[in-house]
Order: sequence, then C-alpha cells, then structure tokens
Amino acid sequence: LLVASDIKPWREFPNDRLNPQNGLCLSNLHDAAFDSGLITLDEEYRVVLSARLKSYFPQSALEQNFVPFSGLPIRLPDKLAEPQAEFLAYHREAIFVG
Repeated sequence: LLVASDIKPWREFPNDRLNPQNGLCLSNLHDAAFDSGLITLDEEYRVVLSARLKSYFPQSALEQNFVPFSGLPIRLPDKLAEPQAEFLAYHREAIFVG
C-alpha cells in the first residue's frame, strides 16, 4: 500500500526523476496530500499539516490519518540517501499551501 512519491514533481523536473533523494515512501493517502501541498516536511523531516487541511477538521477520517503524525519525524531510509534538503525546501516554498 506504499508508493514512491516525488518531492519535486516528476513532470517539471526530468533531471531529478531517478534521483533517490527526490523520493519518499508514502501511503497513497499521504502521497496525494503531499502532492496537493496539504502536508510537507520541515527541516528536521517532521510532518507539517497545512492550515487548509486543518480547516476540514473536525472530520474523523482526516484527523485519524494526519493528526497522529503532525510534528513527528519520518523514518529515514537505511540503505539509500535521505531526502535532499533543497528538494524539501522547494516543496515547502512552491507546493505546500501553508
């Protein structure tokens, strides 16, 4: 149930498509939220929820799937390089809806 999620969009950044540092392993739900800018990761790889996502609370399905992760760091890969900081900065600045 996990997918490879691109930090910088595949379509817009062909040179980064195969870069393992441009990827995250996310559930389909979290991948869609990340791609839509509803969630992002801060400089310490902690999950950040957007105000737009929070505006849909209270809604039990959303709260159950997002609130428990808010502020917590993701688990970084053991074998591959961790997500590139500049890619995550791009996501926060250009995609995340704050």
